[in-house]
Amino acid sequence: MAAMKTFQALAVVVLLLSLAACARRDGRGEPRFDPEIAETDPEVYQVGIASWYGADFHGRTTANGEKYDMHKLTAAHPQLPFHTLVEVENRENGKRVLVRINDRGPFVKERIIDLSLKAAQRLEMAEKGTAAVCLRLLRRGGPMPAGAPPPGPPRGCVVQAGAFAVRENAEDLLLTLGDIFPGLGFRVAVEDGMFKVLSPELGEAAACSEVLRKLAAHGLQGFAREPVPGEK
Repeated sequence: MAAMKTFQALAVVVLLLSLAACARRDGRGEPRFDPEIAETDPEVYQVGIASWYGADFHGRTTANGEKYDMHKLTAAHPQLPFHTLVEVENRENGKRVLVRINDRGPFVKERIIDLSLKAAQRLEMAEKGTAAVCLRLLRRGGPMPAGAPPPGPPRGCVVQAGAFAVRENAEDLLLTLGDIFPGLGFRVAVEDGMFKVLSPELGEAAACSEVLRKLAAHGLQGFAREPVPGEK
């Protein structure tokens, strides 16, 4: 009898430990999330299950009119405005990736985001198919102001397209900008403890204005500024 009670006590301890884990599993064996995570981390916007979509949709038109490219860092979300930049963290391995919302979905219960193949690979979840994730909003998208950017960028200006505390997020934005501005050569510069995504120095104010207009056309924001001190 004593042995039976000891066994039962150990079983209770094991059960409690399993319930304390952040990533849990439902009756179908899929990971699910404890919603208390959102309360303990104020930066978290949403927690749940991520999935991904690939070759069957490659080349099809997304909900915002773009062509879906499974080799880019994009994602589908049910409600977030198009062009919102979202950091997705795989809670099972700590991997993170920055994606841009350009489609709608997923439409499966408990799933909160549908990633491109490339994003799923960065999170090391492509083979598995789903993962428990949390989402952090780094820049909310939405309609851009009509008309040209503010006049009068300085001569010898650069365009800053983003600033991040995590270098990987800046490098992910570089991949998106490389598709929009092939050959321009955006780069990451460390300034004031931040990883800033900057264009090369553009000789004419009109060139900066044109880059800003093209960013706005893709739902992205930026501003013209002086080059990083000491850089040419």
